[in-house]
Amino acid sequence: MSRMPKRRDRGEREAPVLHESVGRVTFLDPFGDPAFLPPADVNESAVEMVIRMELPGVRENEVAVFVQGETIEVIGEKKQDSCGSEASFLCLERTFGKFRRTFEVTGCLNMGLVKAVLKGGVLMLCIPKCEERRGKRRRIKIMAKEE
Repeated sequence: MSRMPKRRDRGEREAPVLHESVGRVTFLDPFGDPAFLPPADVNESAVEMVIRMELPGVRENEVAVFVQGETIEVIGEKKQDSCGSEASFLCLERTFGKFRRTFEVTGCLNMGLVKAVLKGGVLMLCIPKCEERRGKRRRIKIMAKEE
């Protein structure tokens, strides 16, 4: 027997959740045929947008981050462990090789101050928001127009 959902009274409506979003991130992958695409998460706080990418086993000298206009590009290579010439794999699930991720970031963000930190196999790209979007109050001059 199916049940009808309970109807809410007008007073019981859920309050709308308002989020002020600075912009959006568009994933522009792939270019060519990369070995793999590292997974990425994007979130924002009141002061910045953050992109986190999983790059286990990749060292900072094996990855490069470029910013041009509203585009952030992450290029690198995850090198395979050396197991010796006598090794015979019974199972090989990890992915190795070159990768390339490109993100188009739009909104009021300061692309000149992007910071990149690689820690614990996660690359974190921090893009600060422009000050006007952080709630900074400023007065707008009113011009008088003569008729």
